[in-house]
Amino acid sequence: MCIGAGIGLAGAHFFDKPCLRYAAARVPATTVFHMTNRFTLKVRLLALLLLTAACAAAQTTPAEIAENPERAAGIYHSYEYLPGPAAPVPAGYTPFYISHYSRHGSRYHASASTYTEPLEILRKAAGEGILTPKGREVLAKAESLAAGAEGRYGDLSPRGVAEHRAIAGRMYAAYSAVFSTRKGRVCRIESRSTQVPRCMLSMAAFNERLKELNPAIRITRDASVRDFSYMAYGPSMSASSAAALKVADSLFGARMNPGRVMKSLFTDPAGIGDPVKLMRQLYILTSVIQDADHLGIEPFYDIFTDRELYDLWACENVRRYLQMGPSARFGDPIVADAKSLLRNIVETAREVVEGRSDLAASLRFGHDVFVIPLVALLGVEGASARVESLDDVASAWSVEKVSPMAANVQFVFFRNAKTGDVRVRVLLNERDARLPVAGGPYYPWKDLEQYCESLYE
Repeated sequence: MCIGAGIGLAGAHFFDKPCLRYAAARVPATTVFHMTNRFTLKVRLLALLLLTAACAAAQTTPAEIAENPERAAGIYHSYEYLPGPAAPVPAGYTPFYISHYSRHGSRYHASASTYTEPLEILRKAAGEGILTPKGREVLAKAESLAAGAEGRYGDLSPRGVAEHRAIAGRMYAAYSAVFSTRKGRVCRIESRSTQVPRCMLSMAAFNERLKELNPAIRITRDASVRDFSYMAYGPSMSASSAAALKVADSLFGARMNPGRVMKSLFTDPAGIGDPVKLMRQLYILTSVIQDADHLGIEPFYDIFTDRELYDLWACENVRRYLQMGPSARFGDPIVADAKSLLRNIVETAREVVEGRSDLAASLRFGHDVFVIPLVALLGVEGASARVESLDDVASAWSVEKVSPMAANVQFVFFRNAKTGDVRVRVLLNERDARLPVAGGPYYPWKDLEQYCESLYE
């Protein structure tokens, strides 16, 4: 468990000021360590700092959300390119192959009820004359959003197209040798997606950008049921989803106090049947505005205080952790469902490394329901934490950092021309992913291969 765990949802203990919240969570070193000598203290302090740094990388703080409320959207957060420190490529090594799995880009929400249910409540209140000025403002935005989304539920949005084009462009620039066709070199890419239109269009956007950058690239595209076994098949998640969401919803009801929000929207909130549900619906509704920003609608996060918005994020974060993540109660079979995808990544890469395939890149486009289990299976730091209590989830796992819209996992293969040695850089959302394997961030292929095989065999 991370230092500071237990300050997430427990007893709704949120401090009004983030700095005070975290200061209160610090444990004096004198109470933690029994120091026999100065050297021992230094060693233990270093370990503590490393652990704390690891937690900080995974944790979403109130300050982060206050700075950018769109981050509170969780799985609905549009892709945010946040490059991290990058270690230089080892001398003598050149990239030659990329294996990739990506979630589709930003989209309209897949469910019509996300738009229509809160809208109907607001319309009814307007008809009864009990909306406040702020309530009328939210109603107008909800009307515009519902009109823009009608008939497009689940469709890729222009922002989703732009996200994948941008990721493709950065991949091309960073690993130009992979996509080179100089001196007659053939650059052959295989692209696959699920049969869901937003995934196919994400694939198209990605491929289109690569072809713009180098028209000589040869790209094949496929979207077939035959690939579902490793692209989108998650029976364990389907089997446990109802139970997981029931636990999450009970937590949401216990932690949220919708009274202030209801009073800000309705002059007489007594008639609102389920204010907790409506509060969550409005939070989701304003969160998905960012995914269709071409509609020109301003979000209405301002109906929530900073504390309320963080609480909403924390409850939603627990919901997705239970539904798709490595939770103690549901996580083992859900994470295991990603074994088929990892096997496909390793076996396809092995053919390339051994010279039995001339592929330059394998591009796969699917869903968060496989991105999240995949990185948990791999043991990626910040994406695989298993906590003892749901109160600790916020300290160890943040869904918008693991799987925002257009989330992507990249395995970039490098070879030393003189020695033939192969190294692999693994990235989650274009940042180095720290694995429990020695030699990172450019992992020896044989070690990584053996580690991955141990996970799916």
